[in-house]
Amino acid sequence: MEKVFVHPECPFSVETFNLLAQFDENSTSDFYMAHKKDFLKYVEEPLKYISSQVEEQLPNFIKEYINVKREGFGSINEIGNLESTAYSIIFDLKDIISTVHCISRAQLMLNLENQKLTFGFSSESNDFEAVKEYRLLPYIDDDMIELFKRSQLPKNYSFCLTQKATDFKFTNWDFDSRMEPAKNVYELLENIFTESPGILPYEVNIELTKIQVQISLESQKILGYSANCLIRKIGQTFKKLFPLFLIFNFYDDNNYFTPIILSEYLSVYEKEFNPVYELEEISQTAGFQTTQLAQWIHTINRKGQTIIQGPPGTGKTFLAQKLAQHLIGGGDGFSDTIQFHPAYTYEDFIQGIRPQSQDGQLTYPIVPGRFLEFCEKAEVCEDICVLIIDEINRANLSQVLGELMYLLDDRQDTKRFITLASGKQFRIPANVRIIGTMNTADRSIALVDNALRRRFAFISLSPNYELLQKYHQREETGFPVDQLTSILEDVNRAINNKHYELGISFFLTKTLAEDIPDIWQMEIEPYLEEYFFDNQAKMDEFLWDNIKTKLGY
Repeated sequence: MEKVFVHPECPFSVETFNLLAQFDENSTSDFYMAHKKDFLKYVEEPLKYISSQVEEQLPNFIKEYINVKREGFGSINEIGNLESTAYSIIFDLKDIISTVHCISRAQLMLNLENQKLTFGFSSESNDFEAVKEYRLLPYIDDDMIELFKRSQLPKNYSFCLTQKATDFKFTNWDFDSRMEPAKNVYELLENIFTESPGILPYEVNIELTKIQVQISLESQKILGYSANCLIRKIGQTFKKLFPLFLIFNFYDDNNYFTPIILSEYLSVYEKEFNPVYELEEISQTAGFQTTQLAQWIHTINRKGQTIIQGPPGTGKTFLAQKLAQHLIGGGDGFSDTIQFHPAYTYEDFIQGIRPQSQDGQLTYPIVPGRFLEFCEKAEVCEDICVLIIDEINRANLSQVLGELMYLLDDRQDTKRFITLASGKQFRIPANVRIIGTMNTADRSIALVDNALRRRFAFISLSPNYELLQKYHQREETGFPVDQLTSILEDVNRAINNKHYELGISFFLTKTLAEDIPDIWQMEIEPYLEEYFFDNQAKMDEFLWDNIKTKLGY
């Protein structure tokens, strides 16, 4: 295996996958017995530890329904019906229900095989038409739609439905998330219900239907994860797929898993994951078109880091917070905000020596900064985490970022890592997004050079008069917004520089009619005096005494 980044806390090693590769070529009991100690050390014990910790982190509600796991080596079916030998750990339905005849059996599973780790949901049914009629159809009616739309699926999963007929032919449907992006349980159930074959020729009889919803991690990616990160990723996947586990465990005397049980699950789910925040909601509150918002989200995900720039009062920080809320919606990620300033340093952001008193002695350990702390926390999350850096250009960015510039240059290259002064290897987790805000009126404080600009995408904002109009209409303030908009347009024409235009956020208040004299005299006039310091006649034109009559004061 080529040299790769190996996380110091990864439970697996290069030896794990070298051993599995050899076993894949010689899958015999003789080979296993000859290397039994190595299998125990590099394969079985690490996966048992991962599975036990996953089980521990599952909510009690889920633990009530899963049985003690089964484990061991065996053959599994991959997408495309290829056979591969893997070490598997299976979570079955707990034996709390009397069963007469199993129509469909479901499992949550972990498979460690040659060069990858696969985990997720699988089911087998010998009467799929009964499953569709009695299990799927009741759960995609009007009463359940909203419930399942709120149950998000894991990101980057693969879907496979395989049916075995009596003539031993296979019919395969491969629902890759990039081709059929079912975002939630409802959409997935609809796909299963509508895409599986209906009436087949009389000579074809379906004997077995297999469904897999799973995530596969290649060995190089696995080695870059800590144990906590893998445990969290697998556990969050099991939580999101648990409704499928309930629905597809179906016995002919079992009416136990009702919508009431699934509603109880949802109450647990919503405590584990962030609420979904749709672009339409941002559009209503921030005034931007959903197509524009979708483009910005795509840019943030593609580039990994973005700066929202604009003059004062254009809502840069507000927009950053709303975009972050959308990015972490439905997942287990989080967002955090820091603010740069001229005294902010590399030691504050990445890492540095900090004097500490220990047992009466002064020590000087290397302490992680805010970004390293953020990344360590984000690493154990499955979903997107967003760091908002407010006023990003007010610090000396080349100094603050240091060798992080190398990692920012190509976020798609997951093999990139740097060695910090502490000797620790570091890379930015793939689920981290950075959104900076930059007040273009403060460009002189810290100019952003071209090398840095190349590493960020830029979203430019300008005064949005339509948003100002909609806000006061929605809040029914009765304020003469048309006259105010006309004044702001006159001010910005006089400024004649897009980087210094006057924004509208000063005036987004329900009590504007009462507050406008204070806002204008104590916030707007000082800003304009700074800009028109050499043009008093122009400044006089926009003094409160000269514009208040236009607003009816």
